[in-house]
This record gives sequence, C-alpha cells and structure tokens, in this order.
Amino acid sequence: MDAHRYYELKILEHVEDRPELPRRVAASKLGVSVKLAHKLLTGLVERGLLHVKKENSRRWRYFLTPQGIAEKAGLTREFIEFSFEFYREARRRSAQVCRDLSEAGGRRVAFLGLGELAEIAYLGVQEWDLELVEVFDRQRAGKTFFGCRVWPVEEAADSQAERIIVTSFDPKNPMLPGFLPERVKAGPRMVWIFGELAGQGSANRP
Repeated sequence: MDAHRYYELKILEHVEDRPELPRRVAASKLGVSVKLAHKLLTGLVERGLLHVKKENSRRWRYFLTPQGIAEKAGLTREFIEFSFEFYREARRRSAQVCRDLSEAGGRRVAFLGLGELAEIAYLGVQEWDLELVEVFDRQRAGKTFFGCRVWPVEEAADSQAERIIVTSFDPKNPMLPGFLPERVKAGPRMVWIFGELAGQGSANRP
C-alpha cells in the first residue's frame, strides 16, 4: 500500500467520524505539508469520494459519498492485507536478526522504539535466548516493556547492550530500510529488521 493511498484512507476514516477537517489539522494528522493535505482533500472531492459543504471561509465540512464509502471499504481491505504481510515479514526477519546475534555470541540487546514491531521482535529474543536489557522510546519513556524500563531515545548511545535492534518504523512505509526516529543518529551497534542504513554495510552483520 503506497503512502498516497494510506493518506486517503486516513482522511476518509477521519471524515467518517468527524466532518470537520481543516487543512492544517489534516496535515498534522498525516505528517505532511499543508499543501499536500489540501491536494489530497481536493482530489477526493474531485473524484466524487467526498462532498464538501462550505459554511464560511474558514469552516468546511466533508461528508463521505456512496462512492467514498465504497472506496474506504476497498482501502481498508488493502490495508488489512498489507498489515498481514507486514507482520509475517516482520516475524521472519526479526527472528533471523535474533538468530544471527545469538550465533555470533551476542546476548544482551536493546530495542529502539516501541510498538507492534518491538512486540514481534521480542518473540525472537525469547526464541534465541537473548536478554533484553534496555528499551528506548521518545513517547513512552519512564514506562516498562516486559520488565525493562523505557528510556528516552537520546540515551540510546549510552546503552549497555551489545546490540541495539531498531524496532521503530515509519507507519506510512513500515518496511522502509534503515528507518530511524527523528534526531537519532545511526550507531555501529544498531541492527535493522528491515534492511540496513545506506552507508552502514556491516550494521546488520554482527
């Protein structure tokens, strides 16, 4: 599922719940520019998927048309199919990463990022008898994950782990190789479930 169709699905889902969707709100929700958010909304209206009612110069309300309801259903099916593929591939690749680390003699690992990918990768940690010693995440610092305290991502460089498994991903492109959270630099101990960062040829070969 490409990013453009993902954006369209998110807009249609929002409009189904709440008709009001200012361009700046749409941009913030999607993580895109106001210009792109406007283009997406305009495109959905022009294709007959959304009906727009202009109440004043600053307040527009959007409503799903019958075509929009059908399109949303199709995009939802597409998203679910992609999600199954993502989870299947994430499980396979994360297990391989953990196996490689275990066979190379490493044992103490950390996760960079929390969410679905971290939960999937934790299965591999258990399967290959690794020890999760630290977790780093910007949003959930101070909480715990399977008994490990979650620290701010800025502290990942000081991790006591032998390897840091990157379990962050871009929700708009979950299998993007070498993804890192904002303001986090790649380090020699980092390994990626979905590929390696350009220029870090040995990062995924412990």
